[in-house]
Amino acid sequence: MTAGPFSGTSSIRSHEFDLFGSIRLRILGSLAASVGWICLTLLYVAFWAHGFSLFQSIVLVVVSLLVLAAFLLGAWVSFGLRFVGRWSD
Repeated sequence: MTAGPFSGTSSIRSHEFDLFGSIRLRILGSLAASVGWICLTLLYVAFWAHGFSLFQSIVLVVVSLLVLAAFLLGAWVSFGLRFVGRWSD
């Protein structure tokens, strides 16, 4: 019995390699982290930035953006490293 392309299972080691489930989680995680970062940044600017100078507020937003980028980079690099040895000649 062969599995169809939309059956949810694959004939190629489906227990070891779940491409669409893994990429779906990373896309949802990236969207959630990005939307969460925007919401928290807007809340910070609206309510908690009154005691800081403009420069300090900008630095805080840039540092938080770098932390978000590092988090997302780690998630996507770990996904990409799965394929390093698969297509090499």
